[in-house]
Amino acid sequence: MTGRWWSWPSPLALRPAPADLPAVGESGATEDGLRRLGRRYAVLVRTAVLLCASGAALVQAAPDRRTLVAVVVVALAAWSVVYTRFGSGGWLLLVDTAVIMLLGLTQRWTVPPDALGDSTNWVLAVVTITVVAHQWLTSAALGALLTTAIVAAHLTGNVLAAADPPAGSVPLGLWTFAEAGLSRVLYLLVRTGARQADLAVAVNEQARREAAVAAARRAEEREHLAVLHDTAASTLLAVGSGLVDGTEPWLVEQAARDLEILAARPDPDGGDTDLVRLLQQVVRQAPIAVEVCAPPAVPMPAFRATAVSAAVREALTNVVRHAGTNAADLTVRRTGGWTVVEVADRGRGFTPERVPVQRRGLSHSIAQRMTRVGGRAVVTSRPGHGTRVSLEVPDG
Repeated sequence: MTGRWWSWPSPLALRPAPADLPAVGESGATEDGLRRLGRRYAVLVRTAVLLCASGAALVQAAPDRRTLVAVVVVALAAWSVVYTRFGSGGWLLLVDTAVIMLLGLTQRWTVPPDALGDSTNWVLAVVTITVVAHQWLTSAALGALLTTAIVAAHLTGNVLAAADPPAGSVPLGLWTFAEAGLSRVLYLLVRTGARQADLAVAVNEQARREAAVAAARRAEEREHLAVLHDTAASTLLAVGSGLVDGTEPWLVEQAARDLEILAARPDPDGGDTDLVRLLQQVVRQAPIAVEVCAPPAVPMPAFRATAVSAAVREALTNVVRHAGTNAADLTVRRTGGWTVVEVADRGRGFTPERVPVQRRGLSHSIAQRMTRVGGRAVVTSRPGHGTRVSLEVPDG
């Protein structure tokens, strides 16, 4: 790649280099979904049983009453279609209860006398599945009230159908109450399980959010420490270690720039900026001579360009501290969808594997900074052969 060469003199060129849980009473997504599913299932099962019982009614009916029973069966089927299509709450539930009560009161014309007091009574089957289904559609108090009304209508219909009511009518009616109670218990158990599932999901989500907040705080702390290390700490170290005597004209500008960086808030959505321009500023402030080979401009997202320029500044600072040389090379190129920035020196070099973990300059300010913006850093060095720091970030 053809680049444009430019360099800046070092002010130290003549100086020697140094060595959010569901609240009580509120239902969660699982409970709401299960309640909707249970209601739909109850309505569908009630409709299926009603249709089957209607078939039994036609089989049981005496020849002279088969037409009447057929009319009742067709009317029930039509009502079941309406009931299933438009839901099961509000006034539809009350109308449905009234329809089943009317069915129970008219057993004199729809049920054979010999079937009134036993389980072959098709109306009893409809009554039973209705009170069972109602437990999934109503509160406990309303469910008990509707069950009482339906069973009372059924028993009254038995009495009206025969002068001497069958002995089995009352036990079967009481057993219908028991079936309704068992359905209510099952509904409560299922709802409790769904509520516990919602609670577990809420607890896990809260833990996930807290972990995410903690991770964000740690990342912000690491970023703040890295910026502090790259700016004020580096400048103070240069002054304290004798790299500068405090009279250099660039030192005031460098300190002001450090303060500006520390006060800034990087914006990930801040648009694009020119990486080469940022690198020019870094090289202009560097305490060593830097020879640069770079294209005229390299636009990239501002947060990523800022991270690369900060990493380059740290790499140049490491050259001053550890390389034993007053010069470095900076190369910028694009290859294979990546922008590669390299800082190389011909100093004393080192063995990267032997660098202590606590060395923040290499492990945090450079490598982790690149990782946070989707890039990577590769440090290559050997004792006596200098050091090369390669910073790679995607173009997009």
